[in-house]
Order: sequence, then structure tokens, then C-alpha cells
Amino acid sequence: MSVQDPCDHCGLPIPEADLVVDHIQGKDHRFCCHGCQGAYRIITGSGLGDFYQRRDWSETGLPQGAYENLYDDAALQAYVFPTTGGAEISLLLEGIHCASCVWLNEKYLSSLDGVHEARVNYGTHRARVQFDPARVRPSELFDAIAGIGYLPRPYSADNAQLAADRERRSLLTRFGTAVFLSMQLMGYSLALYAGYFQGMDPKAQTIIQWFAGGVTTPVVFYAGWPFLTGAWRSVRNRAPNMDLLIGLGVLAAYGYSVYALIAGGEVFFDTAAMIVTLILAGRLFEGAARRQAGAGVDRLLRLAPSRCKRWIGSATEEIDTSQVQIGDRLLISPGERFPVDGTLETGPTEIDEAAVTGEPLPVTRNTGEEVLSGTMNLASAVTLCVTHPATESFIARVSRLVEEAQARQAPVQRMADQVAAWFVPCVLLVACATALYWGTTADPTLAVLRAVAVLVVACPCALGLATPTAVLVATGAAAENGILFRGGDILEKTGRLTTAAFDKTGTLTRGKPQVVSIHPLGVSESFLLQTAAEAEWGASHPLAQGILSAARERGVKIPPTQGGTVMPGRGVEKRTDRGVLRVGSALFLQEAGIELPQHDLATDATEVHIAQNEIYLGAIILNDLIRPGATDCLRRLQKSGLNTALLTGDRQTTGERIGKPLGIGQIEGGLSPEQKARWIETQEKNGRKVIMVGDGINDAPALSTASVGCAMAGGTDIALETSDLVLTKPELGRVADAVQLAQKALRIIRQNLFWAFIYNLTAIPLAISGNLAPIHAAGAMALSSICVVGNSLRLKRALPRRTSC
Repeated sequence: MSVQDPCDHCGLPIPEADLVVDHIQGKDHRFCCHGCQGAYRIITGSGLGDFYQRRDWSETGLPQGAYENLYDDAALQAYVFPTTGGAEISLLLEGIHCASCVWLNEKYLSSLDGVHEARVNYGTHRARVQFDPARVRPSELFDAIAGIGYLPRPYSADNAQLAADRERRSLLTRFGTAVFLSMQLMGYSLALYAGYFQGMDPKAQTIIQWFAGGVTTPVVFYAGWPFLTGAWRSVRNRAPNMDLLIGLGVLAAYGYSVYALIAGGEVFFDTAAMIVTLILAGRLFEGAARRQAGAGVDRLLRLAPSRCKRWIGSATEEIDTSQVQIGDRLLISPGERFPVDGTLETGPTEIDEAAVTGEPLPVTRNTGEEVLSGTMNLASAVTLCVTHPATESFIARVSRLVEEAQARQAPVQRMADQVAAWFVPCVLLVACATALYWGTTADPTLAVLRAVAVLVVACPCALGLATPTAVLVATGAAAENGILFRGGDILEKTGRLTTAAFDKTGTLTRGKPQVVSIHPLGVSESFLLQTAAEAEWGASHPLAQGILSAARERGVKIPPTQGGTVMPGRGVEKRTDRGVLRVGSALFLQEAGIELPQHDLATDATEVHIAQNEIYLGAIILNDLIRPGATDCLRRLQKSGLNTALLTGDRQTTGERIGKPLGIGQIEGGLSPEQKARWIETQEKNGRKVIMVGDGINDAPALSTASVGCAMAGGTDIALETSDLVLTKPELGRVADAVQLAQKALRIIRQNLFWAFIYNLTAIPLAISGNLAPIHAAGAMALSSICVVGNSLRLKRALPRRTSC
């Protein structure tokens, strides 16, 4: 059967019997099937024809089952979860070969009616599509993807693992083939080298050379096929890459050896085979490093069980966790982990939260309290009322956060990308110059070998791996310790911080203030406390909780009413039958035109002032204890070179009472949320890089103004949605951990870039001068990538081990 030109869509050879010719946009195009013909028409008709010039496939062809959608809306509904703008579904795309495949899928999906956003992670081949379910169905999204030649599957940990296993098996098979045949080749090469020094019968030498060529051929064209196809794609797309250097080096050594074999000269088949083998070994190591870096997140995801028991009347049924809906009631037996987030309907029980929050001791949870997915029930069987589906559970949101962080590029990577863009063309020119120079001054054999050594030893891969590998390992190590960076850019910003600013209440203190004294004016203590508690009813601020707790302890009746209007950083205002109640800072009451008495309460604790209409009723004094670990955190930050500051809405004396014992350098009291933001803005304008650590609610303006915002709200929605830096447990020591890890990651990145530059500046001249043989060059090139990856892996040990995610 004769074979025509490759298919214009998938790149596979076209058997003559299957040829499909179509006249599109004034030109004849050849396809291997009607599916590829339809995909080409869809892509070009959508204005995305640039895909065929941009793509850089290391392997041609499409995944088995392409153009088929095996899922209907009923099967896909379990993978759809609601968002504020509609719905979102996660997919696993098979057939992603290069960054242009990512570009094509994102552009094509985004062009569909009803699709708000489509993002594809090249590293994991995972796509997230946000869409309007009233305008487009999940099955239509799958049909669209299948129509352009990719195979979509609903994303799950199992599907992702299967895809990763297939890719790893393919690489292992090629590497195993290369190793086995290269070992055979070494035997022939040793015989040829011995004959070169000691003499050999010409007929025997020719036979051994033919055997060597036969063994080398599958190594080059099977084991090395990804490099060769990648090189061809880079030429077609005018985007030279590392595969082009490797492919040219391998083909030059192999082609010259075939010529020498026919012409009766000296062959170098072992050079071509060892280049392929060593580079495959380097890629295997890099893949193992990536899996190791992401192991912490994988372990976190596997904390949530895939099956659970749901109550149906008085009986239970076992279902997939993906089928759980909000409002379902689940039975969780002792020793089982909670599959989703929810509240306890029955209790109490003891729960092991170590894997999620890092809390080493069991925590007692009572009826009505919230429980996070991944935690373990220890004491008694309980019923859980589901508040979030599996796709929106705490563990699922954390995993999405970490994956997005690893996909977001750090600014320091831009320099490496710019250098890598012109690096390959420069190496090609140097290799050509080397061949010309040595070809005119020495044996042509030496010219070929030295040009091959230049092509092979040059390593843009080390430059490309320097930053993303360090980011991958650092974010993975941080996730294992309950620290979540929102991106590589946030990791870099954290490593460059110069100032750490803290809120007081709930951040440096425990966030559980206690009433220490009550100072009424013209009313009784119980009336003053009742008025304050009535105004604060339903509020979540620590000071409000302290007043409500004191009222309950003293038996003060609090009429359950609707909550008041909270003025962040100032207080609360509430309209009642008795008039307008105002509870908050002295400034808050003064802004409302209420005159406060001219007396000093002689305290450096927190004052809460109360008024009814225009009448001042008195003040309540609360005190809060310093949070454990605050002193050590601030000491470590200062040791890391950061200045420290305390920004509080309390009086200056109150701030100094907390800040001075902790050794805080700058204390600013009496600041509103807007004033905190302006203080940070001033610092940033003066060239300082500030991290703001607050509660995530009252400090929202300051958090958004700072270079890095960190909310001490633990594993709550507020922290996951608003923070640049998320802590799964509100523990100050993790702030210092994050800063020190980021600083070390920056040092590692600089070391990687330095090594990559020095390696190339040293190795290329050695290859040009003939002091580096091609085999040694291949080993050095693989070693350079391994050094970068190995150096990055040191970040896994940069933090003290915690029993958390």
C-alpha cells in the first residue's frame, strides 16, 4: 500500500485508500479521514488557522477514540458545580501535544456561545470551563472538543492517574528499548575499537559495523522518535527548540555513520544511540521529580474517600462521593474520613484534623458545627448534613488553588524565556561555523563529530527548567505544610518582601477578647452590657463575640433580633424600638455627633463605647491574649531581614502594650481600614515590599494594597478567595515559614539560572575546540537538567515537617 503526504490535520501518513481531498480557502488539502477533514474546517472556520503554524507536536496522530463523545448530560452532571456566574466543569484532554494545542482548545471553547472562560493546564492536561448552563450543555462542550480531534473525559484523580501512567509507560518503553539495544551496541563498538588498535579482518569489521547500524536504527527512529518529530515540527513552525538540536545531532551522527559504512570509513553509531538513551534518562528523572513535587497535593486529594453512605429514610445506600448533593445526610462511622464539607446533625464526636489544619490533637465537634472534608471521625458514628458538593469541598478548592499556583508564571522566568528564544538559533549558527572551520582544517570526520557535540551539549532545557521546577517544588512543599501560594508570582513577591505588617485583634492576639471591666454612665452595668450585646447580635467580629460571651455568662437576656450595620474598623449601628444603638470606637461615636465625657479610663486595653441615640451610655473594656507563636514568628521574620509593623484601630497605648513586648519596630494606632491601606501604599511608593497579615474581613483594603496579602482566617471561604497567601490553619509560625521558603526558592532559582548560563558558556567552547566528545556532550546535557531539577528538590526539605496537607 502506497503512502501519500501526511494528513494536514493530524500529521499521520495517509494510506492511498483512505485519502480525503477537500478544497478549502482556495487550496487543496489532504486528510486521512473525514474526521480530520471536519476538524480542519472547524478550526479554520473559527479563525484559528494559526494553530497549524504554531503547533509543535513531538508525536503526530490523535488519541484513540478521537472525534467520539462517549458522555451524555446525565453522566456529566456529577462533574458540574455551580459558580457565581453559572457553572464550571473540569475535563481531562487527551491528545495535547504542545502549547499550541492548549491555545487552540482555550480559543475554540471560549468562542462557543455560553462559555465564559476556558483554561487548560499544559502540565496536567486539565481544562476548566466556566459556562452558562442555560445556553450550552456539558455534552455540547464535549462534542466541540471531540470535533477538533481531542478526546475529552470528565476530570477525576483516577482519570488523571491513568493518563499519566500511559505517558510514563510510553517513555519507559522507549527508554528500555534504547538501553537494551545500546548495551548490544556497546559490545559491537568495543570490538570495533579493539580492532582499530590491534587490527581486524576487513570482512569481520564490515559485518560488525552492519550489525551496529542495525541495532542503532530502532534506537534512533523508535526510541528517539519524539525528538525527531518535535524537530520537524519546530522547523515547519519556524520555532527552533531543544528537540531540533537533539534531532540534528542524532541524525548527523547516524547519517554520517551510514555514509561511512557504505564508503568503508569509521562509524559512530554508538554516539547516536547514546545521545538518545542519555536524554531519555534525563526526561525520566525530570518526570519523576515533577511527580514527587506534586505528591503532597495528591495525598491531600486522596484524603477524601471516593465512596460514602447516604441516608435514605432509615436505611443507607453507598454512592460515589461525586454524586453527593447539598442537603444530603451522610453516615460517617468511626475511623472514616469525611468525604465533603458539612455540619454535624448528631454529635458530639472527636475529629482528627491533622491532615488539613495541622492540629495534632483530636478536636471535639458538637451538633451544628462545621466539619471539613478529609478530616477523620474518631469517636462515634455521626450524621453529616452536606453544605458543599465534592467539587466545592475544602480539599477540592485547595487542590485547584495549588494547581493554578503552579501554572502561574513567576516574573523572573521571563528573562529565561527571552534568552531561550534566541538560544537555539545561535547554537545552530555556532554548530555550522564549527563544522565549516574543522572541515577546512582537519579531517571531515572530526568536523562532523565536533558539530554534533555542539548541538547536543547546548541545553536550553536547563534554562527552561530553572524557574518552573523550583516553583513546582516550592508550592508543593508549602502545600504539604498548610501554606498555599496563589501563584509563582506570589512566591517571588514573598521572597522579595522587606516589611511585615500585622493587624492586632485576631492576628497577633488570639481573637477571643474577654470583658475585663464595665464603665456605665447613668445606667447599670447589666443594662450597658445588654445594650451592647443587642447591637452586636449576629456579628462575627472577635470583640462582638467577647461582649456576647460576657452577656451570656452573666445571665443577661439578649433579645434575638436582626443584625445591625457593621462599619468595618469602626463599630456597628442598629435601629431598635429604643432608637439607634451605636457600639464601637470613640471615633465612631464622635463621627455620629455624640459627645464623649472628658475622662481617661486609664487602660491600654481595647475600649468599646456604647450610645443610644445621642446619649453616651458608657464603655466596656476588653483584653485579648497574645497568640502562641507570635514572638517566634516576629523573631524569625526580623532574622530574615524584614522590618515589622503593627497597624491597629485601637489606641496607640493599646497597640504598644501588644507590640513592644513582641519587639515590633513600628506601631501605628487609631487607624481605620482605609488609613491602614494608605500607610501600606506609602511604604510601597518608598520602595518597600509589604506583606499585610490580617483577619481577611476588616483588613480587606490593606490586604489588597500590599504586595502580598495574608488572611488569618484559616480554611474559610474568605481566606481561599481573598488571600495571596492562604494558611489552612491560622498559625503565625506559617507566615514566617512562607517567607523563608520563598526566600530560599528565589536563591534556588538564581542558582539554577547561574548554573544554566555557566554550563552553556563552558560546555559549548569545549565542544567547539574538540575537547568534548558527542557521547560526553549528551551525558553533560542530561546532567545539566538533572542538576537543575535536583537542586530544586532541595526545597522539599526547606520547611520543618508538619502533620498537615
